[in-house]
Amino acid sequence: KVWFSAPADQAEVTSPVQFKMNVSGMEIKPAGKPEDGTGHFHILVNQEAMAAGEVIINDELHKHYGKGQTEDTLELKPGKYRITLQFADGAHVSYGPAWAHTISVTVKAK
Repeated sequence: KVWFSAPADQAEVTSPVQFKMNVSGMEIKPAGKPEDGTGHFHILVNQEAMAAGEVIINDELHKHYGKGQTEDTLELKPGKYRITLQFADGAHVSYGPAWAHTISVTVKAK
């Protein structure tokens, strides 16, 4: 399973927003050659979990953590967001909804 240890679901936050990413049952490894039982995180902004086998694109709504990072800070404009943490293999191929977790956050103006 994957989850955010920060922020909490339904949290009200200010930007920049710090995200802490966790996984249990898989090993975090940098992007590269796919290996069974390993992968890395992606944060999807206002996107739902991706189907297993789908390649995760890299753009402003799909953040890649291919160096094996477990934390990041994102600049988000004030508003309501659905943030999905998606685990994927070394080639950025999604492990599917079973390896994703979505939270809602509200970014307030400073």
